[in-house]
Amino acid sequence: MPSFSTRLFATSSRLSAELTAAHATHIPAFNLPPVLYRRIAKHISQLRAAGETTQTVSIPNPFLLHRSTEKATYAARDSYSWHKPQISPRRQKQLLQFYPAEELPVSALNPQSEKRSVVWEDGTIVTWAGKVKEKAQKVKQGPYAGRKIMFKGHLDERKRPQKLAERQERLDGMSKRIADWRKNKADEKVKGRSSLPF
Repeated sequence: MPSFSTRLFATSSRLSAELTAAHATHIPAFNLPPVLYRRIAKHISQLRAAGETTQTVSIPNPFLLHRSTEKATYAARDSYSWHKPQISPRRQKQLLQFYPAEELPVSALNPQSEKRSVVWEDGTIVTWAGKVKEKAQKVKQGPYAGRKIMFKGHLDERKRPQKLAERQERLDGMSKRIADWRKNKADEKVKGRSSLPF
C-alpha cells in the first residue's frame, strides 16, 4: 500500500497536470490586462444582478467591430449600424507589446488560429464574441492603370511624334530636293547671263 506522502504527491501532481491542461485551453483571469479584467468583471456582475447563473458567458470582443442589434429599414431594406472597437487599435498595439498575444482576444492586429476562452475566479468560462473580418486582397493599381499614357504632357511632347514623322519624310526625299535645287540654281545662272559676248 502506498504511503501517505506518495499519495499526496501523486494527487498534487495529478491536480497540477489538470490545471496545466485547463490553462492550455483557457486563460486565467488574473493574467489579463486590467482593462479586460474590469470589462469581464462588470459584465459578470450585471449578469449576477439580473439573476443569471450560467457557467459560460459570451462577451463582445472589445477589439472588434460589432453590429448593432437594432435595425432600421431604408428603401425596403434592413440596415444595421456598426459600433467601433471599444479598445482602439493604438491601445491594442500597446497591449500586444506588454502581454502575450495568446492571452489577448483575437483581432486584425492579433490573428490567431484558435480562440482561447478565459476562466473567471469562480470558474465561469468567458468567451469573446465576434469574428475578424478578413479584408479582400486588392491588386495594387496606380492612378493611371488602364490608360495608354500616364500623363497628358506638354504641347511640344504631344506634337513630337507628328513632328518626327514629318522630319523623317523630308529626310527620305532630301537627295531629290538637293538635286532639284542645284538644277534650278544652274538654270537661273544660265538665264541670268547676258546674250552679248562682252
